[in-house]
Amino acid sequence: MAVTTAVSDLVKSFAELLSSLVHSVYAIVHSLVAGFVHLFAGFFAFISEILTGVLDLVGGLGRFIAGNIVILGVLGAAGYAYVHYTQQG
Repeated sequence: MAVTTAVSDLVKSFAELLSSLVHSVYAIVHSLVAGFVHLFAGFFAFISEILTGVLDLVGGLGRFIAGNIVILGVLGAAGYAYVHYTQQG
């Protein structure tokens, strides 16, 4: 009876070893796949944030240039009016 118990325990040990090996391989593959998925998701989020920042920068630069054009136009009109009305009067 001791021999059959020993053989039975040996078979159970090999089955548990195989099961543990399969679970370990699955855990490694799962973590690698999850890591790559998170890497690509992070990459696309990064690109999205960069594009948002670039568009904000371009919009701010456009507002700055438009504001300067308006100010220069007002100053030019005031200068023209000053020269025009001082020559007449």
